[in-house]
Amino acid sequence: MTNALLWIITCAACGGVGVLVTCIVLFVRRHRVVKWNKADEWLVNEFRRCNVMVFGKKGSGKDVIFAHVIALRGAKHYSNIPYNEDTEVIDLCEIAAGDNTVEDIAKGTIRKFAPRFDEGCDIYASDVGIYFPNTLYQKLDELYPSLPVHMALSRQLYNSNVHTNCQDLLRPWKKIREQADSYIQALRTRLRDNCLFVDIVGYEHRNVNDETISPICKHTLRVPLSELQYDSRYFRNVFLNRELTPFERLQGMINGGVNHV
Repeated sequence: MTNALLWIITCAACGGVGVLVTCIVLFVRRHRVVKWNKADEWLVNEFRRCNVMVFGKKGSGKDVIFAHVIALRGAKHYSNIPYNEDTEVIDLCEIAAGDNTVEDIAKGTIRKFAPRFDEGCDIYASDVGIYFPNTLYQKLDELYPSLPVHMALSRQLYNSNVHTNCQDLLRPWKKIREQADSYIQALRTRLRDNCLFVDIVGYEHRNVNDETISPICKHTLRVPLSELQYDSRYFRNVFLNRELTPFERLQGMINGGVNHV
């Protein structure tokens, strides 16, 4: 903290008031103290404990939940979309245990591979139902046989978890769904006093012999708008050949290159 304050003072001396204000904003963003409530404690504990799958209808707050837990944890992580300055963006096909499959494990023909991810850094995969729809399960079995292996062994390989979100619980590839240990349903999101309030329900498996889940708790998350640095319409700029509006460019500069629209 002392080094950070010295950095602010040095920048102010070199660049004047404008630079000082910018430095203070960045400092507060990076070092703000977040007061946790009971809902936050439960949420962070779930994401630390296991692979979590978040599901809910469009606009219910799935990515808001990801952004909130990422902000609370304040650590480097991986994702297919940039949630904040701690995100390292990856392609979801990179989630793999090298080229090893379940068959290799059973036969003892495992091939060692160079680590792809840093120790203790979780993965947050957004909209997995689009990337890995269960309707194409045969093709996915063929193309990505090592992805479920990584998810099953992520704690042993990297001391980390792989979290996913989707609109419908049954939409993603079954081999991704079955690797989740905790399920969170986003019910609704509402805006009040510069915060989003997200109603959620936590679930766990009721019976290992089927796919039914049972509710275990209900919470309302309070998410400050300042935590939402990601682009809530991320796929618009992925698919559409379009130029950013002046407002979007300004917003991107404020958010460090990330547009939250």
